[in-house]
Amino acid sequence: MKSIIAIAVFCAMLPGTGRTGESDPRAASMLARADVFRNPIESFSVDVELTSFAPGGRTDISRFRVFGKGSDRSIVEFTFPQTEKGKYLLMLRDAMWIYMPTASRPIRISPLQRLMGQASNGDVARTNFSIDYDAKSVAEDGDAFVVDLLAKDPAVAYNRVRLWIDKQSYEPRRADFYVVSGKLIKRATYRQYGTMAGRRVVTEVVIDDLLRPGNQTVMRYANLTPKENAEKMFTKDALGKW
Repeated sequence: MKSIIAIAVFCAMLPGTGRTGESDPRAASMLARADVFRNPIESFSVDVELTSFAPGGRTDISRFRVFGKGSDRSIVEFTFPQTEKGKYLLMLRDAMWIYMPTASRPIRISPLQRLMGQASNGDVARTNFSIDYDAKSVAEDGDAFVVDLLAKDPAVAYNRVRLWIDKQSYEPRRADFYVVSGKLIKRATYRQYGTMAGRRVVTEVVIDDLLRPGNQTVMRYANLTPKENAEKMFTKDALGKW
C-alpha cells in the first residue's frame, strides 16, 4: 500500500476559535447529530463495496465486511477479490494494524494509506468524525451548516475537515479534507441515504481525488446489522483467528 501523503505535526489554530482541544458547543452538537447517520449502532456489522474509477475507463471493485464496536474500534475483513481473502484490518482509535496470512504477526500501518482508489484504510474503518476531531466553529451556506473540524491528534489522517450538514435533517452532505499546508486534497459527497436496521443511514459516498481529477471511488454500504461483537475480537492476537 502506498501512502497518499506524509503526516506532519499540526500546531496552528483556526482563526477565531479557542485553544486546540476545545470545541464550540453548538458545532459539537451538530457534529454529533450528523455522526448518527454514519454510526447509528453501538455494535454492528456492515458490508462495504468500493468501486474505483480512473481516467481511461479502468474500474476496480473490492468488498469488505466491517465489524464495529462503539465509535473507535473496528475490524475490516477483506471478502473480494478472492486473492485478498484472509486479510484483516484492526483499528483502535487512531492506531491500525493489518493481518495477512503470509505474515507471522500483524503489521502496524497508517489509517491514511490507500486501501483502494481514493478510499484510505481509515475511510472504511472509521464511521465517526467526533472521535478524531474537535468541532471548532459553525457557519451557514444556504440550507446547510458548515462545521470546521480540527484534528485532535497530529497522527489523524487529515488535520482539518469542513463538513456540510443539512439544516433540516442534520444529514451530512459533503466533507472536504485538508492537509497541514491548508491544501484541499479530497472531497466526499454523501450521495444516497436509505433505511437499514430500522435506521436512516448513509448508503453511498462518492470520494473525489482533487489532486488527480478524474479519479473517483464510490463507497456503498449494505446489510447493516446489530451484532454483539465480542471484546476479544478487537485485539491484534485475535486477527485471522475468529
